[in-house]
Amino acid sequence: MLTISAADLLHYHDQGFLIIRQAFTTDRMTSLRDALERLMDRALAGEVEIGWIDREKRLLQRTGQLFEPAKYDAAYAAWLSDDLDSHLRALLDGSPRHSLFGTLASGGGQPYQQAWHRDLGRPGADDEEAFYHRHHGKFVQFNAPLFPGDRFLNIVPASHLRSSTDQEIEAAAAGENAVMPGALVVDLEPGDIVYYDANLWHRGWNPAGVNRWSMHCAFWRADCPVMTHEINQREALLSVGHLDRMPPIARQYVQRYLDNIPTEPLSLQDM
Repeated sequence: MLTISAADLLHYHDQGFLIIRQAFTTDRMTSLRDALERLMDRALAGEVEIGWIDREKRLLQRTGQLFEPAKYDAAYAAWLSDDLDSHLRALLDGSPRHSLFGTLASGGGQPYQQAWHRDLGRPGADDEEAFYHRHHGKFVQFNAPLFPGDRFLNIVPASHLRSSTDQEIEAAAAGENAVMPGALVVDLEPGDIVYYDANLWHRGWNPAGVNRWSMHCAFWRADCPVMTHEINQREALLSVGHLDRMPPIARQYVQRYLDNIPTEPLSLQDM
């Protein structure tokens, strides 16, 4: 496992993303692919419900909340505990908490084309730049491909801490016809990972419907309250005995999530 250096951190905060090549072993990538195969086996046996692109060809749709009991696999927790934890603590400068743990999946020739967007901010708002600076360093998300030739994430480097330009807003509204200034296609192979700020201009772009599996997860600093859109995982994660089967570090991530659920609903705008 590769560590994150001071130069890596500088690049991440300055450009809004960090690619680490061959951060994980072949065995680790195999264990994650096997976990998804086991998930599909359970779904085909009627033990859990997941979305399908093509059930007969074992092509699953994008699948979230893999830490919930019905979808959980020890391989996910081992990866978080053994490999990801040191990266996340460095990028967030503190103790992270769970937010999102899932996989991006597409294929079977079915196009997948997102519009350009920022996950958290409001492009064109009067306080847009101040909003990005207020939340910078509090969260991180990543893509880590399990299939070769992952070229589906498009980003605009260094767009995460500034207001949107008129051209960017126009590109976001243009959909399939978008021409985004300064766009970069992120090329990844199994073992690679890209950490990025969700307020970068970005999109998922797979118009040919190439087969894709990519782990896609998000984490917040533990001192950040859980927001309304995250709370829907609470009941499942509190299932009797579920936390007991997790290794200590993965359990801490989930426990920090549970401990930071506020008594009143909280939106990002309130933070």
